Amino acid sequence: MDALNYTLIRSHRKTLAIHIKPDGSVEVRAPLRLAKSEIERFVASKAAWVRKKQAQIAAVKPVEPRVLPPPQYAKGEFEQAASELFKIWEQRLGVAASFVGFRAMTSRWGSCTAVTRRIRLNTALAYCPRECLEYVIVHELVHLLENNHSHRFWEIVAEALPDYIDRRRELRSLSWLLRIAKIGGKQNVL
Repeated sequence: MDALNYTLIRSHRKTLAIHIKPDGSVEVRAPLRLAKSEIERFVASKAAWVRKKQAQIAAVKPVEPRVLPPPQYAKGEFEQAASELFKIWEQRLGVAASFVGFRAMTSRWGSCTAVTRRIRLNTALAYCPRECLEYVIVHELVHLLENNHSHRFWEIVAEALPDYIDRRRELRSLSWLLRIAKIGGKQNVL
């Protein structure tokens, strides 16, 4: 069998991980000082799984391209709405983010770096209902209390937003927005 082609991304992580992108390309994420031979052994051990996933991706029929809907917020209102929701939920949850930023992301609605208390929201949320924006804000703020997706994490989310499952389901139905958030390397939202 041929060796897998992959892009190696090193960072301050503790574990090895393989990510298969929507186009079938492979990224291997590894700790900074991990030996190349260990990375190659890991990739080789996962080759069958990777090829199976790539075959599944290749078998999916292309869908009609979707057109970006009109945003739920006028320019500038999205950041204002997010800021207001952050103030409300930081107070309710008893936490505070050190930084809140906005950027186009292709695989996440939001991210939280608990150590630095930095939160980023995907600008594609401007195309989602306010309930979805609020869910993502609560989700990321709860990571400041519980930096994982443990049972306790979901208990805190459920206590804050009893209907979070419905909100998450709606957000997942809008996940196609993540794939068109960036076109040609340029931000296509806001």
